[in-house]
Amino acid sequence: MPDVQGAYLAEPSAPSGPQRAGVVVVHDWYGQLPHVRAVCDELAAAGLTALAVDLYGGRTTTDPEQAEALVDGMDRAAAPTRVDEATRTLRARVEGGPVGVLGWSLGGMYALAQATAGTVDAAAIYYAALDTDDAARIRCPVLLHLAEVDEFDPPEHFEGFIAALEAAGTEVQSHTWPGTEHSFANRDVALYAPAQAEQAWAATVGFLRHHLGGARRPG
Repeated sequence: MPDVQGAYLAEPSAPSGPQRAGVVVVHDWYGQLPHVRAVCDELAAAGLTALAVDLYGGRTTTDPEQAEALVDGMDRAAAPTRVDEATRTLRARVEGGPVGVLGWSLGGMYALAQATAGTVDAAAIYYAALDTDDAARIRCPVLLHLAEVDEFDPPEHFEGFIAALEAAGTEVQSHTWPGTEHSFANRDVALYAPAQAEQAWAATVGFLRHHLGGARRPG
């Protein structure tokens, strides 16, 4: 296990190709619930080494009010450092190969912040965006999965972020999933939308495999 507090590591069972590649995974405001480890295992099955960061020191919940309390009580100053440490640790683990980031909501924001530093090679993000000024500093390809109804940000926020990425010459793909709300891809909470989440996940794995390379298909 890498020396990253609370991290979960999943690695392919066999060499995936001429180069290894990895993904730093950052949970949403509910914490590192079981689905976070599950998607790491699925990324490993697809040939990508996955390292999940724990921003809450092991605390989790499936209740939105408790999740809000976890966000309020988290160490916000330490969070970016943990993501950065995980990125550097994973880069070493894959022997200098490409590294991407995957994050949902709160974790998506920290994943995007890591992308602004130029230290990752692809970013797959669920219902999260940064300000337009930050978008201009992202150069790696970005995949965005958005909810049809998002209680936290209006459509204009995401539209502005996407426009800023495009204006900066950044490759960006975006999908808005009908019939969904914020957190629709979290398998452990009530707002989970199985059909849409499964389609989004297939697109995410394909995107990461394409841009990071060195990965094999499951099975």
